[in-house]
Amino acid sequence: MTIAPYGLTLPTMADARAAVHRVHADDGPRIWNDLLRAAGIGENEPGGLSRLLPVMHNADPTTRLCALALKIRITSHTHLAAAHGML
Repeated sequence: MTIAPYGLTLPTMADARAAVHRVHADDGPRIWNDLLRAAGIGENEPGGLSRLLPVMHNADPTTRLCALALKIRITSHTHLAAAHGML
């Protein structure tokens, strides 16, 4: 079970997909598939998000912002979980 300190959960591939689809609207599915292909991963691959984020970061500026937002969530979760574990 993933700890959700302060209600913050780790982002998932589903979160990344939703973000890409949301910001790219009609082009979202195509861009998502291109990102998966460039990362060499499948939709449900374990650990896929860590391989996808660098590809997203090197994509167009909008996708880069999605990657940054996901990285912020990962870092926040990591730090909050560590602090919560100290309590």
